Amino acid sequence: MYDTKEKINSGQKNSKTQALRSKKKIAKKNRLSFMLIIFALLYLPALWNWIFHDSIDTEILNTGLLELRIPIEGAFVRQETVIKAPGEGIIIPKANQRERIPNKYTIAFMVDKNSRQTLERIDKMENEIIRHAIEESPVSIDGNSEFRNKVQNEVNKLSKPAINNTMESVMEIKSALEQLLSQRNKEIFNSKEDKLYLQNEKDELNKLKNQLSNNAVEIKADFSGLVIWDDLYDEKYDPAAMELLTPEELSLENIKDSKKVIQLKETDEYFTVKENQTIARLVNNEKTWFVCAIETKKAEQIKQNDILSLKLDGIDQRFPCTVETIQPAGDKSRIIISITRMVEETIHLRNVKADLIINSVKGLKIPSRSLTNINPYDNTADIILVRLNRAIYKRVKILAQQDSIAIINALPDSKETDPVRIFDMYVVNPQNISEGQVIE
Repeated sequence: MYDTKEKINSGQKNSKTQALRSKKKIAKKNRLSFMLIIFALLYLPALWNWIFHDSIDTEILNTGLLELRIPIEGAFVRQETVIKAPGEGIIIPKANQRERIPNKYTIAFMVDKNSRQTLERIDKMENEIIRHAIEESPVSIDGNSEFRNKVQNEVNKLSKPAINNTMESVMEIKSALEQLLSQRNKEIFNSKEDKLYLQNEKDELNKLKNQLSNNAVEIKADFSGLVIWDDLYDEKYDPAAMELLTPEELSLENIKDSKKVIQLKETDEYFTVKENQTIARLVNNEKTWFVCAIETKKAEQIKQNDILSLKLDGIDQRFPCTVETIQPAGDKSRIIISITRMVEETIHLRNVKADLIINSVKGLKIPSRSLTNINPYDNTADIILVRLNRAIYKRVKILAQQDSIAIINALPDSKETDPVRIFDMYVVNPQNISEGQVIE
């Protein structure tokens, strides 16, 4: 009996002990969970910033210039006169390609076909005299720094057409190099520091040239301008007819022939012609026109007599130009602009792509993606600056936007004592950045 009571008492004690142990385990788990929650609240934000801090890209605000452009396609129109051969024979050019000549200047001679042997003999003698002159004084030839610099400048231009894959520019550079070489050969030929035997050869050569010129016909210019040796005159691109050019005729997609770029031939050698054959063009270098078609909505950004700039595809220069006329032509408008400076730099072009620069805006220059909360009605937006290692939102004025670039400035009527300014640090990508966030 007593044994039974002892067993019952012992079982009750064991159950109480197990219950106490269970309570202690639960309390321990609760304390551990509480400590983990406190740790998370205290240290996870810091851990988050430490892990993701490197993904926050920042830059320094700097001033810059943004050109507002309208992409266009069009054609050059020039005042030019066709020069024809007075008869059948051989033309001997006297003026170089693109050379600016005065009124009544003799640009070429024409001789009969029977003079070909004499011309070939003259060419051979000139080449021999130049070769002997170089052999006699190679140091003086190589020491011409001006010539070397000009050649180097043309060679340096080869990098851009290589990148842009434009063979037309390569041909233009080739033409310039050949012209430089021709000019150098003429200087060598006309040198007065010749040995006696070279001077005798020159005298004999001059006799042949005089005999040839006695039977030659002079071809003179009707007005001062640029001489272009080709037969590519097109009456469609005459100033009197340029207002008749349609948007389709001005689009490069519809230009199937090779007249986008005029291949200028060399003039070192004579060539055979027939009577009334076009041998050259005389182009007025005082003024040229560029006719283009622009979407009517974009054309509203410009007006007559505006002074703008034209940036031609493949050419770094900006050509000052004046808007002469704006004519509606369906859903597009025909724009005629005039150029009076650097006309000779465009002489080899006909139908080209270009950018019409309508304005240049200066201010704080940033990527457009760095702006957030953009208001298109008043052209304002937020930019996130970094000051004292914290993100600060600043409202700014958008002065201009083109492609992926924006020009901004502080709000004009803002009474802030610490507005956005040059050399401020800003966040490049404002997504998921909150006000006051630590950015180290």
